[in-house]
Amino acid sequence: MAVGIVVVSHSRALADAAVDLAMQMVHEDPPPVAVAAGMPDGGLGTDAAAVAAAITEVDRGAGVAVLVDMGSALMSAEMGVEFAGLAEGTVRILAAPFVEGLTAAVVRAVGGATLAEVAEEAEAALSPKLAALGMTTGGDAPAEPPPSGDGDVSGEAVLVNETGLHARPAALFVAEARRFDADIQLRNGDAGPVKATSSIGLATLNARKGDTLRLTATGPQAREAVDTLVALISAGFGEL
Repeated sequence: MAVGIVVVSHSRALADAAVDLAMQMVHEDPPPVAVAAGMPDGGLGTDAAAVAAAITEVDRGAGVAVLVDMGSALMSAEMGVEFAGLAEGTVRILAAPFVEGLTAAVVRAVGGATLAEVAEEAEAALSPKLAALGMTTGGDAPAEPPPSGDGDVSGEAVLVNETGLHARPAALFVAEARRFDADIQLRNGDAGPVKATSSIGLATLNARKGDTLRLTATGPQAREAVDTLVALISAGFGEL
């Protein structure tokens, strides 16, 4: 049962393109996603009734995250939540960037994340860009785990694909990491550690071709997880 995602935009073309981009990052069954964008005549605008219908369409009982583009989209989303009539706290309108937040939400919703976890990931989605530009944000990136202990299983791998740990291989890495009953962390030199199951956390590592990534893991499948992920990195995520 996955968190549902609703995309509210003034432009149907913009919303469809953003959803298509986000879905390119999914390597498993995607979460339910519905678009409420544009007016019935094809013009620009948002419609609260359409938002309500979209919320109902994607509600599977795990909650619904709503992404909005700008301006009156927020007002329509708020009215749509009221019209949908779901229990309080089961629908959240996210203070997240439209494209980056949607992508982060879709990737995080795969595999049974909670609504709070999806919201946290989406609302931190600008962190990698701001960090790369030397800027800060009022919001925090997903919480980093404490440094690994000496007893953890560990391994290292060099990034060999030309574009490094960019969005698509990062999403593949996250999907693979979630398969294991293990707490997996990743470092890139002095950057990290970050959770291997957070695409936004991985993006903050700014990992490029030639960088050596260090993995550590604890849990019943720690050894298997590290060996599998090291092999995935070393093979270039299938991009070679």
